[in-house]
Amino acid sequence: MVSKLLLLCLISLFILTKETYSQKFDAEVINYTTLCEVGTSKLVQTDSITLQINNRTGDKYTDISIPFSKNEKISDLEAWIENMDGTKVRDLKKSEIIDKSAITDMSLYEDNFNRCFRLTHNSYPYKVIYTYKTTYRDFITIARWGPIIYSAIPTRNAKLNIILPKGFQYTKYVNNISEECHIDSTQNNIILQWKAAYDTPIKSEVFSQPNNIKPFVIVAPLHFEYGIAGSSKDWESFGNWVYGLIQGLDVLPEDEKNKITALITGMTDKKEIIKTLYHYLQDHTRYINVTIGIGGFKPYPASYVAQNKYGDCKALTNYMKAMLSFAGIESFYTIVYGSNQPLGFIKSFVGQQFNHVVLAVPLEKDTIWLENTSNTNPFSYMGTFTQNRDALLIAKDHSQLVRIPALKTDDNHVSYTLAYDLNLSGSTKVTLDISFKGEGFEQFNNLHSDYTVDYKDKVIRDYMPFENYEVITWDLKKLHRDTTRIELNATLILNKFLKPLGNEYYLSLFPCRIPGFVLPVNRTLPVELPYPICNSDSLIYNLPAGYELKTKLEPVSIQSEFGSFQLMCNVTKGKVYVIKRFELLSGSYSIKQYPAFYAFIQSVKDMDKKKIIIKPIN
Repeated sequence: MVSKLLLLCLISLFILTKETYSQKFDAEVINYTTLCEVGTSKLVQTDSITLQINNRTGDKYTDISIPFSKNEKISDLEAWIENMDGTKVRDLKKSEIIDKSAITDMSLYEDNFNRCFRLTHNSYPYKVIYTYKTTYRDFITIARWGPIIYSAIPTRNAKLNIILPKGFQYTKYVNNISEECHIDSTQNNIILQWKAAYDTPIKSEVFSQPNNIKPFVIVAPLHFEYGIAGSSKDWESFGNWVYGLIQGLDVLPEDEKNKITALITGMTDKKEIIKTLYHYLQDHTRYINVTIGIGGFKPYPASYVAQNKYGDCKALTNYMKAMLSFAGIESFYTIVYGSNQPLGFIKSFVGQQFNHVVLAVPLEKDTIWLENTSNTNPFSYMGTFTQNRDALLIAKDHSQLVRIPALKTDDNHVSYTLAYDLNLSGSTKVTLDISFKGEGFEQFNNLHSDYTVDYKDKVIRDYMPFENYEVITWDLKKLHRDTTRIELNATLILNKFLKPLGNEYYLSLFPCRIPGFVLPVNRTLPVELPYPICNSDSLIYNLPAGYELKTKLEPVSIQSEFGSFQLMCNVTKGKVYVIKRFELLSGSYSIKQYPAFYAFIQSVKDMDKKKIIIKPIN
């Protein structure tokens, strides 16, 4: 009797522990299976997902979106709700399924869609189960799979099965999946199987790339037919496939040739010709994302862009290439993965790892890189979206991996000059002059070019790095179209800036602008700094009449493998000058290195906590 009671208690405790563990998350994926079947001329992928909703907050995960395009046919979609005992509550109705365009802010039109539906229940927990097929007529990747439906919630069990015809040649890459691939065979097929889980969701952190850590599998055919025959044997072979897609698309209409001739007649300097044609591209075309059929890889002809004045990154780059070719200048279509935080590029895996196209124009002593989708980008400026990463330069029988140049320290420099008219009455006037380069330039250049005055006014007023302030005037200035620097000038009134301390006053030193890195105990991902960060400040404090500096600020110099910090202070009659410069070097810093990295950051922050005290002149 006692043993039965003990067993019952243990079972109850197990159930309670399991439910408590589950309740840590608003929802979780209980099962996720993917089956990829390669036929003679198509790829059929079947996905089945069991999603458990644990509470009302978890209902947000029942908004299901299945991406597809005209090259991908979705069929056999079924979905239903089950109680925890397996009882079906209700099925999804066809009338509840809606197709929506997946248009983005940068596009006027996209040929990408989402098939959407929502299934909810009012008794928790419950399960949403759905399954569907995707048929690909053309494909260069068989599976790009990971055991993750939602990054913020776990996946308990996931399985990938791939069925290939016997003798089918393929390549694969596996990232952070501990279980080996299980290979089986039948009379006509080979079967690849991976099992994985995602029990501990990976959260993004400041300057991190979680996608490099997450488990995934990529499987691709060694030989494929996508528009034209292609091969993943090596990067030269893959580049030849891309070259074949763009071959013959660089023919310009006669009237366009006449315009180009008129633009560059009399010019002999190649760089000036390139710049003139780049400006012509910017002034007469617009970016629009189009992916129809093999349009995901093959650009529209240069003649189409010349006539319609728009195109996606492929079409605009091909058009720019065609104009340069007509002008007698060789250039190279170059594919790259563009993102704010670079993804790790897998050199050993030959295949599709790209989402963007730029143009490389080699000159005698340098290579000019052109970003062709922006109407406001400075000439020969590769910003944070594409700098410092591997790319595939396309040339017939000579395609090769190249490195797009990295931004240097001075290329990502933000400089503040602040002049304070200190006032004992409580209101301090500040003249603020900021020079932005790099990431800051890109943000404010976009604001300067693409938004209304009212929106600019709101953003700039919110941007000011103070509390309890009033903006009197502001002016956002860009000197000319090809400058890589933009200036923000403003006049502000700071309220209660000087704090009384007996018959003296104190103020806080204007802080460096340092990313919000967390304590080492809380950091879980390596630091990935794709570009250097450089901030410098010139602080000028005009002292109130009858007052002088009491605080003595000694020079500070901190040198580290991660960066540097300098502070200097000069005092003249009635003025205090504080000069600061903070640099953080680009690079990848491991979790093992992070405590030392954080210690450097903290030492700089400690310098920023210093107070400046002024006192009456005796």
